Amino acid sequence: MPDKLKMNYNLLNDAKRDLHQLADDLIPSMDDDAFQGLGDGTSDDILGSSDISYAVYTLHSNASYTMGKAKDGLTKLGDSFGSVGEAFLQFDAEIAQGMNATNSSLALSNWQRNKDQWDHRQSHLDECVGDKQPEFCSATDPGAAPLDQTIVTDRGNIHTHLTLDDKGNVIKEETTVTYDGKTYSSVTTYGDDRSHIVTDSTYPDGSTVHNDTKINPDGGSHSSSTSTDTDHKVDTTTTDLNKDGSGTQTVTNSDGTKHVFTRTPDDWRGTSQEWVETPESIEDNKPPEEDYTYTGGY
Repeated sequence: MPDKLKMNYNLLNDAKRDLHQLADDLIPSMDDDAFQGLGDGTSDDILGSSDISYAVYTLHSNASYTMGKAKDGLTKLGDSFGSVGEAFLQFDAEIAQGMNATNSSLALSNWQRNKDQWDHRQSHLDECVGDKQPEFCSATDPGAAPLDQTIVTDRGNIHTHLTLDDKGNVIKEETTVTYDGKTYSSVTTYGDDRSHIVTDSTYPDGSTVHNDTKINPDGGSHSSSTSTDTDHKVDTTTTDLNKDGSGTQTVTNSDGTKHVFTRTPDDWRGTSQEWVETPESIEDNKPPEEDYTYTGGY
């Protein structure tokens, strides 16, 4: 296993596009009205010879079958390239969303600091005279709050918009990642003095994830995550964490099966421990044993 895996999904997405285009280019000649009409085996009068008519019929039959298989094969191969690229794209889109949201928060924090300095200068202008002025007198007007951050690449862009309350606190983050026409979006809202966090994410394939987290006064938290795939199958995960990092997690799959996990407190470095399925959950999810009872006969 290599230490580092580099995935260029530009090439994978281009391969999908080119293979699908090649598949589409194969068929128009097969669908030509004249070729279809002459290839049904009943064109003796038009072609002037039953031998020629049969030869055209044979060509049409073989070409239609072979080209049809080729188109299906190229389409499936393109889908395979695309599925790998899109899986990595979705993963990277989440990272890009998080990084741009962080950059937006940092930009807003820097603006708020500069705004405070500017406001202080405006209220103490009488001190900003003469040769030896206080340091705050060098403050400049920071302008409007930077509520939008955009990163543009040659194949897409990342855009984050912040919504503030009347006290300047962020109450909503909205990020959209666009790449080669595919879009990942995430909206996070903050309530109850940022102790209630709700995030809704929509992936390029149309699947969605809804996360709802409430932070308890004692430092613990309760969260639920609902994932809905493109077939509208729903998986849910609920997690209850204690202040020390220990907790319980319950995963309910779309087929109704339920798995329960627990984990111990964080170690001395503050590192979270692995989730471990409980013995009771393992027992409950054992597949039923098949009945091999001998009933006689040969």
